[in-house]
Amino acid sequence: MRKTKSNEKVESTTRKIKSRPLLYQHEIPITRITKFWDGLIEGKIYYTKCKKCGEQYYPPQVDCPKCLQRDVDWIPFSNQGVILSFTQTQLKPQGFTQYTEPYTIAIVETQDKVKVMGWLEKAEQPNVGMTVKIGSRLQPDGFPVIIFTATD
Repeated sequence: MRKTKSNEKVESTTRKIKSRPLLYQHEIPITRITKFWDGLIEGKIYYTKCKKCGEQYYPPQVDCPKCLQRDVDWIPFSNQGVILSFTQTQLKPQGFTQYTEPYTIAIVETQDKVKVMGWLEKAEQPNVGMTVKIGSRLQPDGFPVIIFTATD
């Protein structure tokens, strides 16, 4: 239902149909952040910190948008953090349909005060404020993933 300029209610005649699901896949250039991706495979997660202004970036950036410098340190995350938020995925998004069981995604603040998103495992009753161990590994489909494991 829409209104005309004279405030008359007019039934909309626009017909709609649903599109087919679309798959968009492309190659992501990682040349300048290879250390991050290699680290995930090795079980290390890095963030960057600008040497000039001290700003921390995750996902890592090699150019500081604050002071426009290219001089950054690559710093590995501490191995613990605290859950800030989480959700259990019942309906898998495109690209994740091979996972048959529901999975939990969480946002964790590391001891370095960096926020990171990853998969929460071995947490029967997750809650905000729960302490987790932070790690990474390759999934069966070959993609690296950040993993949080409950320590409480």
